[in-house]
Amino acid sequence: MRHGRLIVFVVLVTILGALFAVSVLRPIYTATALLVVEPAGNLLSPGGTPRADTPNNGAIDGIVEIMRSDPVLTRAMELVDPFALADFSSGFDLQPMFLGFFRIDAEPLAAGEAGRAQVLKLVHNSVSINRRGLTPVIAIRANATSPEFAARLANAVGEAHIELEVAAKSDGLRKARALIEEQVDGGRRQVLALGETLASLKAASAAEPNGLSASFQPQIASTMHSLDLARDQYQRLLLRSAELEEQAQLQLPDARLVAPASPPSDAGFPDIRTTLAVAALLGLAVALALAFTFDGLASGVRSTDELAEAIGVPAAVAMPRLHASRFDGTSHADQVVTAPLSAFSEGMRTLQVNLQRSLLSGAGGQVVFVLSPGDGEGKTTTALGLARAFDAAGRRVLLLDADVRSAALHRHVDVPLAGGFEQVLAGDVDIRQLASMVRKDPLSKLSVLVNSGRSVVPAEVLFGGPTFANVLRGVRASYDITIVDMPSLHWSAEAAYILPHADAVVLVASWGRTERAKLREALVAIRQAHPLPVPLVPVLALQPKVIRWPTPRYEPGYSSR
Repeated sequence: MRHGRLIVFVVLVTILGALFAVSVLRPIYTATALLVVEPAGNLLSPGGTPRADTPNNGAIDGIVEIMRSDPVLTRAMELVDPFALADFSSGFDLQPMFLGFFRIDAEPLAAGEAGRAQVLKLVHNSVSINRRGLTPVIAIRANATSPEFAARLANAVGEAHIELEVAAKSDGLRKARALIEEQVDGGRRQVLALGETLASLKAASAAEPNGLSASFQPQIASTMHSLDLARDQYQRLLLRSAELEEQAQLQLPDARLVAPASPPSDAGFPDIRTTLAVAALLGLAVALALAFTFDGLASGVRSTDELAEAIGVPAAVAMPRLHASRFDGTSHADQVVTAPLSAFSEGMRTLQVNLQRSLLSGAGGQVVFVLSPGDGEGKTTTALGLARAFDAAGRRVLLLDADVRSAALHRHVDVPLAGGFEQVLAGDVDIRQLASMVRKDPLSKLSVLVNSGRSVVPAEVLFGGPTFANVLRGVRASYDITIVDMPSLHWSAEAAYILPHADAVVLVASWGRTERAKLREALVAIRQAHPLPVPLVPVLALQPKVIRWPTPRYEPGYSSR
């Protein structure tokens, strides 16, 4: 929930990317042709049926594998010719899509065997052949860039298989007929030879003086019997040869195209709904992974309880993260005045109340120093917001910019510059002119004393001499509360000279950034610089917002009749 915006942004980017992809990808149309496997019987058998029993699963699976073979797909290519390479769907090959998107002409089809192999690969990628469950139905799915070509290709694969199957059956029968024809020729020669033998025996028998001689009678009878058998066998071979020729011309396939493919009306790819749904789920997964990664990389303190425990105080104050853009002359601390009921303003008021309870009542004004372990942790914003919160409570408040190394306060408050506070500390400007440098906050009654720029003067010159102590003595007499925006503890020398003058310290830590070791170093620096225990209020700045779902509650009340 702390990274809600990141999650929404990643999901939206993923969905928009998927939407862009499906809008530029070439549409792919899918057409389906259905074949049913019904083994054909013999049409010439007397009283026979043209179809035999349903084939077994092995036979159907074998037909599916045959339809996927190169000869069938090659014949299908011949049936759909003419065609172009752009007509085929290339599967997961993104090169044609890339070339088409940038209007680059694809390479022409190679000549000869290389071109045939190239087209055959495209057909393999564009056609899928599968059996529908345990039924004898085979589905041929063809993907193409046009609906008409997809239907042509699916039907061509089925027709190619049927054509090649019928041709294979006819060729088998003609080969069988050729073998029988050889036997017919042998039978014819045998009949002729036996006829000549019988004729010679009869002639020899007739030449005898007494007519038919008893010695030729058995030979003539045996030859006549053999001749009758040879003639019968010859007639049967002739009949079988004629039947095979007729069967070769009347063959039926074992599979028939029961539902030819028709051009589809809608593209099957890309599926916009499915693609966007998958993109949304993928984007959500990536966003959650990034959120957990960023959350895990935040090695610093991430709760007010953790900060209070590290400092050794009962409680810490949380300042929410503000995502609004900020320019020079404006500040997130403006919400204390412009949005007094915001969570940021409430946090500043909480910090002001805690400090007011911690400060000891005395004759003079109180000085509160706002510091942070490092740069860029929200120290200046906290100082300005706290000063405005004290001003809203009716106190006379001065916001003093002692951060001479960054001089960031004048970028938060739109006030004209008339010299810099650091010039007074360096001795370049008389301390009596300090009052003329004080400006009024445009949004409140707060008095502001800012720097005109960064200073390179050593810390002992700016804060180690009597000038700084005299300045603080004067502001204590003139104001109820003085909020000092001091340099971060990155500049340890400045802290050593400034902190002994503090009546209270606000230690600002950045959520997920300030580590416990830095907090311990800051605590040691504060305790070493101040001879007496000084009130210390920790602030956890840039606290991410947590989504809270409001739940309405209905309390029972009284009613009267």
